[in-house]
Amino acid sequence: MLTTNMNGNSNLTPQSERYSEKINAISQQFFAVLDDFKKYYVFFNKNPEVNEYQRFYLNNKTQLQNLNRDIFTTTNNIEKSIEQLSQLMTRMNAKLSSEKELDGELGKLVSKLSNTGNGASIMLEDTTQIYTKQYYQNVEICVGVIGIVGLLIKMFKHP
Repeated sequence: MLTTNMNGNSNLTPQSERYSEKINAISQQFFAVLDDFKKYYVFFNKNPEVNEYQRFYLNNKTQLQNLNRDIFTTTNNIEKSIEQLSQLMTRMNAKLSSEKELDGELGKLVSKLSNTGNGASIMLEDTTQIYTKQYYQNVEICVGVIGIVGLLIKMFKHP
């Protein structure tokens, strides 16, 4: 069966190795059993009265049927694993699509935030310029008032 770790990721390497080893073992057994089956099939059909040939023939026939059943079971397990992987890939693709959408939305938000930061720095510069301009105007008014007061005092002292 398909194994998954805590992150939902499948661990395929050991599973594929198990299937490969099982298929190789069945393949090796199959050819040995097939050779014996052919030999005892001929012996059994030539000499049906010999019980030993009949027993070996039936034994090899049973082994071939068992190997056939094992390969069928392994094939079904592989197909089930492929189906599970397909479902997993479908879910992962859907999740990836939603993550891509989220990434796009977050990218737009970051862009807006950086533009807000740029706007804030521009506002700070504008405020600093306005403050500096107002400061110089206040200094000019103070100097002007002091100059006018000095002139008035000088004019009224010398009659």
